[in-house]
Amino acid sequence: MTVFDRGAALVPDIVTEAEEERILLRISQAPWLTDLNRRVQHYGFRYNYRGTANGRHDPAPPFPRWAEVVADRLASHFGGRLPEQCIVNEYRPGQGIGMHADHASFGPVVVSLSLGDAWTMNFRPRSARPYVRGGLASDEIALLPRRSALVLRGQARSAWMHGIDRAANAHRAATRVFATFRTVSS
Repeated sequence: MTVFDRGAALVPDIVTEAEEERILLRISQAPWLTDLNRRVQHYGFRYNYRGTANGRHDPAPPFPRWAEVVADRLASHFGGRLPEQCIVNEYRPGQGIGMHADHASFGPVVVSLSLGDAWTMNFRPRSARPYVRGGLASDEIALLPRRSALVLRGQARSAWMHGIDRAANAHRAATRVFATFRTVSS
């Protein structure tokens, strides 16, 4: 069984081309944090990469208008609940993120909007080795199209890791922006 048989889904065209262009413009005009190997923006709650609560108590600026509109559109994937946290990650060619699962302090559904370019993402069961340079031959690889949303729920959220392989995406011509929406577990 694949990660897409275990609760992952790709929803195409969550935003239109014109909306994507406006969202990318607004994102580019907002301040970026640069303390990682990529640029990020946090809204609602800050994602604490080293803490155990991972943002449950670290407020961040409120959602900008573009994120409110997207959050409203994604609410059905969260059982009608509006997401309370959004992190925007910018990946330039040759950048990526290691295999990981979103922290359990966030809710049971995670939805990420792909903007700017279609990139691949690797998926691997959590029972496998998380840190293997170059990935494992058994990794599942999915192309995430522009303007699509990746929905992770069920075992895809809790029992699988995901990451972006730096080498696999080094040849990409364009930057990819990924806006990930989460609820905060109570």
